[in-house]
Amino acid sequence: MKKSIAQILLDEGYIKNFQLIDDGTQGVIRITLKYGAGKEKVISGLRRVSKPGLRVYAGADELPKVLRHVQGRHDRQEGPSGPCRRRSPGICLVRRVIGMSRIGRAPIAVPAGVEVKIEAENVVTVKGPKGTLTRQFHPNMKIEQEGEVIHVTRPNDAKENRALHGLTRTLIHNMVVGVTEGYKKELDVNGVGYRVAKEGNKLVMNLGFSHQVTMEEIPGITIEVPGPNKIIIHGCDKQQVGQFAAEVREKRPPEPYKGKGIKYTDEVIRRKAGKTGAKK
Repeated sequence: MKKSIAQILLDEGYIKNFQLIDDGTQGVIRITLKYGAGKEKVISGLRRVSKPGLRVYAGADELPKVLRHVQGRHDRQEGPSGPCRRRSPGICLVRRVIGMSRIGRAPIAVPAGVEVKIEAENVVTVKGPKGTLTRQFHPNMKIEQEGEVIHVTRPNDAKENRALHGLTRTLIHNMVVGVTEGYKKELDVNGVGYRVAKEGNKLVMNLGFSHQVTMEEIPGITIEVPGPNKIIIHGCDKQQVGQFAAEVREKRPPEPYKGKGIKYTDEVIRRKAGKTGAKK
């Protein structure tokens, strides 16, 4: 944990360097401080304000200000839409204060057999054994590929760019996983007489209506019916798989009394007690 904090401070320019020293016990971290143009310290002091089991809060106006991001962040926290509006009064998380994004900063590994092409206007195409996916991302995000790794960076710490940073990285990672491993959604069909079957490229469902309900496969989606009460939706696009599975479930959503209908395999239905007859 302490090493991670030191690495964050180094990456954000608050310290000049740090070194891990093995002293035979817990180890020591030696930090080289950084100074500004006027020989002033970037970090003027450190003070422990919280302990395990004892959480200590401080207001935004009680926190000392430093040379880089923190000062601007505290100035913006006064309004109701500031980053700390849900933590009143309290301290923002370290990664929020110094403008970090754990998800956005994480590199994306490109496995063997996957081809990634980054074109103009942030159009990213990922091709793999399961298929090909193409998506255009926001122009503010910078997407670069270095060997077998993809990095996503943002130009500044504006609110919109902070939101897009982690989102862009996650969407690209989902594309890589989709063309290599694929995604699937499993659904269960519960109810007396409720049955499903696959006829060609159509899913035929008997769901207690006077007629059968059919759904046809769409490009990028494969329907598997391993049993009369089981449906599995396969595809390489995570959003498309989830959307198609939701549309199948919508044909007969589970009801809370007997649980009849179509539900996700890992879904828990909150059951209700049935109505009792009136007392005589």
